[in-house]
Amino acid sequence: QTFALHRVVVNVPEHACTFKGAPELIIQMLDKLVDNAIDFCPAQGQITLGLVVTPKYYRLVVANEGPTLPAEFGDKIFDVLVSNRTASADKPHLGLGLYIVQLIARFHGGRASASNLANDAGVQFEIELPRN
Repeated sequence: QTFALHRVVVNVPEHACTFKGAPELIIQMLDKLVDNAIDFCPAQGQITLGLVVTPKYYRLVVANEGPTLPAEFGDKIFDVLVSNRTASADKPHLGLGLYIVQLIARFHGGRASASNLANDAGVQFEIELPRN
């Protein structure tokens, strides 16, 4: 029901992936990334959630169709009080979500990055966390 207006594609390994970390923080990070994707993805657009396992890292990817990041944002999208949203009276936004995502990634020894999808089809957020 939460994703009734969007097509959601999930690409995760079939085997279990163990990770030593703070589960409540990982959940909060995912919540912020998915909420961001929902807000920017147009109706009937696609949101993709993926997990790639490498020998050294877990790479979590949340991508959505929709508007791209302005070139001047770069990694500043993760700074506190930075937002690419237009003002909306029905949903206040403080520009803290992606800042929190970055803090959680760093807390776990990882990193957060953002980039535009090929052909400017949307945006991809990538969280790289070291395997323990």
